[in-house]
Amino acid sequence: MSREPLVSIIIPTFNRRHFVSDAINSGLAQTHAHCEIIVVDDGSGDDTVAFLRQQYGEQIRLFSQANQGPGIARNRGIAEARGEFIHFLDADDQLLPHNVATCLKVFRRRPEISVVYSHYQFVGLDGRSPQDTPPFEQFSENPFCELLAKTGCHILISSSMFRAAALRSVGGFAADTRFRSAEDWDLFLRLARQHKFYGSDQRLVLRRMHADMLSDDKLLGAWGRLKTVQNARNYGWEACMSADEFDRKEASRHHMLALYLWQQGERRRARHHFEQAMAICPPEARPRRLFWLFTWLLPAASMIWTSRIARAMPRR
Repeated sequence: MSREPLVSIIIPTFNRRHFVSDAINSGLAQTHAHCEIIVVDDGSGDDTVAFLRQQYGEQIRLFSQANQGPGIARNRGIAEARGEFIHFLDADDQLLPHNVATCLKVFRRRPEISVVYSHYQFVGLDGRSPQDTPPFEQFSENPFCELLAKTGCHILISSSMFRAAALRSVGGFAADTRFRSAEDWDLFLRLARQHKFYGSDQRLVLRRMHADMLSDDKLLGAWGRLKTVQNARNYGWEACMSADEFDRKEASRHHMLALYLWQQGERRRARHHFEQAMAICPPEARPRRLFWLFTWLLPAASMIWTSRIARAMPRR
């Protein structure tokens, strides 16, 4: 056993008492027996900590903290991890039994690889019933430009295993309590600048789809994607695109955040982000002025036909 590498499976959880046992059990059921299960409760209000202590005892390493978001909860797990490798698992997802063993085979065969990510299977609320799943996205071994070109994170954090040293070399997840969505995209971009990736089209994770998924919060998602693009100004984007292209990318993130803010009645904040988008990308300012003006005059319900008018307007 001691010759086998230790793998730390890190599970952040926030008010997921009704799901987290499935995640933990899937970690305990790995065919690679030398795993430690680290659960970080991120300030749950559903008695998760007491439940897990009673249910699992010393089978898991359990930590708790005030609510700070999934990235900082995972950072706590990284700090506590004893393994040479780290596999993240969201509390509502499950690893298939051969997941860890399959990833380790890649790391043994390819010592230059630092990140292994796999495909996954969408399942229903019961955690078992298969649902339609998008096709696997294969990236190159040096995927920084490919990941930056996306509008969000296209690698599932629950289907990713890392060399612990690589995670620590980039400082883990951003230490920002507001960063509660797209924090994984930011991490993958920083890793991709320095480390090689390997993708497997094997479905090694069950991704539970339900109505209370943090990734479905459009406002949090829009803020997180904007923050990631803003951070990426320091990540070497110049190797991937022109300055005008990057400006358009950041402006579009401000625009999307403004739309969601307007939709929620936060007109002043929406106008601020429309103004930011216009300042960053002047060639696309004219249609955005229409949105800015309408936030003063019209309800958010007008957003759809405003978008149609804006698309019809010529750009300078």
